[in-house]
Amino acid sequence: MIKTFRKIMLVFVVFTLLFIWGNSMMPGDISTEESDWVMQLVQPVLDFVHSGRIQVWLTRLADHLPERIQSFSYRAIGWLDRHVLTRDSSFLVRKAAHLSEYMLLGFFMGFLFAHSDGRGRVFLPEGACLAAALVDEGIQLFSIQRAAQLRDVCIDMLGAIAGLTAALILLSILRLIVRVRAKKRKRTPKTGNFS
Repeated sequence: MIKTFRKIMLVFVVFTLLFIWGNSMMPGDISTEESDWVMQLVQPVLDFVHSGRIQVWLTRLADHLPERIQSFSYRAIGWLDRHVLTRDSSFLVRKAAHLSEYMLLGFFMGFLFAHSDGRGRVFLPEGACLAAALVDEGIQLFSIQRAAQLRDVCIDMLGAIAGLTAALILLSILRLIVRVRAKKRKRTPKTGNFS
């Protein structure tokens, strides 16, 4: 069963890599068209974010926090306002795409490289995700109207770490469930005919 599960995870990893690298092979103008299409889908959410309502809500929330936390909260809200909420929306959508693609890849890699007893590994799947991110940016060096960026590799790795973390948490929960069930089986006496 474990071998079958690994084969399924390997298929998911391969398809995820093909999707990621396929997007990197697209010329810049086609990639921009796809980003614009996604922008149209998320525009209502972005309009809400840029309306200033989130900043007002966060400030009201911070007003009710203890004094020590309040000053940090106001600085964090100011940073969000300057660097995130007022940024070019298409930039944020493109970087969110990088993050989500590699989050999925990290999740699948976490299951692919897990030990047979359900314990997760960290360095092997992260190394594989780093190699995939470097290949991804290398592909963009040879794509028309595209460029490789170290920032994208960092964003990719953040996504991979988040996905791997989710996989490790899920593996830990599954291991815990298996252990609890095994203990319950040991405690319950077997019934049978002793005649």
